[in-house]
Amino acid sequence: MKDSLPRMKMFFRTLILALGFLQAWSGRFYIDPDGVNYLDVANAYAGRDWAHAINAYWSPLYSWLLAIIETIARPSPYWQSTFLHLINFVLFVLALIAFEFFLNRLLALVDSLFPELNDESARPAWAWWLLGYTAFAVCTLRIITLSNDTPDMGLAALVFLATGILIDLRISQRGLARYATLGVVLGVSYLIKGVMFPLSFVFLFAVAFARGELKKPDLRALATFAGFLVISMPFALALSHATGHLTFGETGKVAYIHEVLHADEHKTDSVNRLTQEAMELGSATDMPHHSPQQLTDDPPSYVYKTPYSLATYPALYDPSYWWTGRAPRFDLREQLHAVARAVASFFHMLSTEKQWVAGWLVLALFAAAWKRTWTRLKLLWFIWFPPVVTLALYSLVLVEPRYAAVWITIIWLVLFVAVDWPPIDVNGARSLGVAVVLAISITSGVAVLKGGFDNFVECLHKQRNESFEIGESLLGMGLKPGDEVAFLGHTTIAYYWAHLSHLRVTGDIPIEDMYSYWTAAPEKRNEIADRFRENGIKALVVIGPPLITAKWKAISDTGYYVQFLDGGAGNPAPPSK
Repeated sequence: MKDSLPRMKMFFRTLILALGFLQAWSGRFYIDPDGVNYLDVANAYAGRDWAHAINAYWSPLYSWLLAIIETIARPSPYWQSTFLHLINFVLFVLALIAFEFFLNRLLALVDSLFPELNDESARPAWAWWLLGYTAFAVCTLRIITLSNDTPDMGLAALVFLATGILIDLRISQRGLARYATLGVVLGVSYLIKGVMFPLSFVFLFAVAFARGELKKPDLRALATFAGFLVISMPFALALSHATGHLTFGETGKVAYIHEVLHADEHKTDSVNRLTQEAMELGSATDMPHHSPQQLTDDPPSYVYKTPYSLATYPALYDPSYWWTGRAPRFDLREQLHAVARAVASFFHMLSTEKQWVAGWLVLALFAAAWKRTWTRLKLLWFIWFPPVVTLALYSLVLVEPRYAAVWITIIWLVLFVAVDWPPIDVNGARSLGVAVVLAISITSGVAVLKGGFDNFVECLHKQRNESFEIGESLLGMGLKPGDEVAFLGHTTIAYYWAHLSHLRVTGDIPIEDMYSYWTAAPEKRNEIADRFRENGIKALVVIGPPLITAKWKAISDTGYYVQFLDGGAGNPAPPSK
């Protein structure tokens, strides 16, 4: 079986890469709201607009990659989203390479620390790699996905790589260069996602004490710290200079305000409430406060005046802008509610992939060697400690599957290497662990393959680039690049059509208030239109047939409709690639 292991690994590599490409290609015309903002930041970097490029909310590295593609390839608006998804696929390939390095180092560590487990008949190498590739496929193709326009896939690659290097440093005596390399990887991970700045210090703790000598830390970890500082500090200092205070990013602050305190920067009363509470607690600063401008009541309509003159949707280009000078308070009751929601999220994730839970429990119960398993887990603490701290940190604010996927994957593999794989028969010829691995891989693999088949069918059909059609049609109907529009029924919808046509969505009505808008008196709707017009907005856009059809025009056959506020409207021009 050892001779066939390379062929098996090549087969699963090829299969996983094919499934990843199908997923990326089937979603090549879709961009979510985060993706629009990353593209806007990328445009600022490509245009050397440093004042607007340094962003306290959206991490820089993903936008740098997009800016490089924009500068070198210069894709047309029709193909821009496809290039973004190809970047995601490249990150997916790197994640697979990093995962193989991580799993290889993990298995080598187990062989070194636990020689009693080196039984090829009970724990064959092919079973480990089958389990590993299955875990990777679930993590990247089912949870993170390549249709996500976020840096989570890139972060997964860096986390697998950092954990692999951490294990490698524990296995063998390495020089300062390898320790510094870990620091560089951690620094790059911060640039791709801000949460990795504090979490990098957890890795530093792990590498300093990985050899189990708590009273004598490995001083070579200082090289890791130095590597981290060299990569992370230039951006952190530039960001601190831009914001006027020391910071490594404002994403955590904004997330806490949104998810724990339930404040919303889009609504003036919500912003004012948090400001008042901060003042009462003495935590408000003298920095200028910013708030959306509410134009009307019942239904409320808003415009967003920000310094981000080229942003597609200025309200979310840098959400921390609305909380400048406002410090979030600690609310024990709301914090406990947030932790409870996190527990429910973890339970949902585990129940979705319950075959992994059931499989490990079967092995642990049949082995009946809890003390031995716990002893091994204690020796492997430096591997699972960073993931556990990370998940605990997310639990304080918000847990989403794509945030937790890579960390849970590492924890699961550590659990499986630590538990005994008992024999099925008295002769020990057949291993229960192999049977469990096959069961997990078949059940998880069916779900992954079904997703791949659906993506394959999607790729066979001609797909519409609807966002491109909407943007081109609006330009053909009389709007010009740089014009401002308002969207009626704002939710988490992506304004990619506006990004492609260089329109700016500077006003909106929340989706929960749209019934009030449609049922309001004509005079009220005219008042809202007039107030939007007074603030420089040229047109209103809505998705779905308007309940009041007067003044509204269909935007081609996309399901979107537009009402022009300056009286100018023409027939939509056919979009051109």
